[in-house]
Amino acid sequence: MRLFPLLFILSFAACSTPEKPAATAPPPKPPKITHFYATTNPVPKGESATVCYGTEDATEVALAPYNDTLKPSMNRCIAVTPAGPTTYTLTVKGPGGETSSTLELSVGGAPTPKSAPASTPLITSFQSIGGGRVTPGKPVQFCYSTRPETVSVSSSPGTSAVLKPGQNQCFVANITKTTTYILTARDAAGSTDRMQVTVTAGQ
Repeated sequence: MRLFPLLFILSFAACSTPEKPAATAPPPKPPKITHFYATTNPVPKGESATVCYGTEDATEVALAPYNDTLKPSMNRCIAVTPAGPTTYTLTVKGPGGETSSTLELSVGGAPTPKSAPASTPLITSFQSIGGGRVTPGKPVQFCYSTRPETVSVSSSPGTSAVLKPGQNQCFVANITKTTTYILTARDAAGSTDRMQVTVTAGQ
């Protein structure tokens, strides 16, 4: 009988090291609502209230009841005009899931004279061209649009180009590591608006 080949195979099988399971990518971070509040509560009857919110790791934002489209932002404020006591629900979604928060506004009292208008977002769009992942060292183009009342625009980190307010404005930056760019817009009254874009450096 030829026992030697059989013994060799059994010995090799017993001594072989099992393959390690492939490393799995960490799960995406769940989206967060960093703040959600109204600057006035209760709201004088017939007037608007300014509602502000902030998000992290979100790709979609929705407010109910509210008719216009909202976008993820570190800090954004909108105007709402509740006809009566209203519960507003802010919902954010992202690769890591979904979360929501509620805000109750009450209505009462007579309108205040010469009430200041609610602030309007100055930045209407801000995005990187070509996706959120780039090869380290390669230039990336960022484009943005602002409302007509915007008087100045800046970014952090800064750029060599002078940023100007307007529609479909762009600048180029070299990305060597994962970086979050924050665009800041200001109007003549000193109000500010910010929007951020994160670009991941990797193959």
